Amino acid sequence: MDKDQSMTKIKYLPGNENGSVIVAALMILALLTIIGFAAINNSTTEQHLATNTLLYERAFYVTEAGFEHAKAILRVPYTEQNQANIALGNPGNWSFALNGSGVIPGAAAAGDCTFDDGVVLLQSELDGITYTVRIWNNYDGAGGACTPELDTEGSIMIRVVATGPRGATCAIESLIEGSTDSGNLDGYKAQAGAGAGKSYSNNDLEEITDFTQQM
Repeated sequence: MDKDQSMTKIKYLPGNENGSVIVAALMILALLTIIGFAAINNSTTEQHLATNTLLYERAFYVTEAGFEHAKAILRVPYTEQNQANIALGNPGNWSFALNGSGVIPGAAAAGDCTFDDGVVLLQSELDGITYTVRIWNNYDGAGGACTPELDTEGSIMIRVVATGPRGATCAIESLIEGSTDSGNLDGYKAQAGAGAGKSYSNNDLEEITDFTQQM
């Protein structure tokens, strides 16, 4: 055996920590990276939720605006088409809005007593959100009968659906009723025509004579 080879010794140094600082630094860096990704993901999720909530709220308010728009469109023709009923003291009806008579421009006749076959009263857009209003006849009377184009009890269904960016959608559905009273419908004109030398009488039971602001 070679003498030099037999004299070779391997030394072990217990407690040698060379490189441990690098390992610890890498572990801390990995932990911070994980925390950072989690924070970014959480922030992104909250941002999406906030955006979706905002879009839904916008759709909701546009839906309400569409509902008021529909009522404004229906108010005048309801009064005009129910003059005879009002004069006789009978309840009004919404047949003029359901039978495609042309009273409401662009409104076709209802196909059935359902939302899908109802009359498209209007389609419009507000603040980048589109809304559609449909009306259809409800089941009239105690027997539950329903004729799509003939309203017999003075109420119809109305539904407004608004759709905005990212598929934000909101819908409002309600049963609306009309009311009629006998007498002159043009209350202001009746008041204006009252008095000496005028050709028609005053139907205003509580005529306003003091126009000062009431506090």
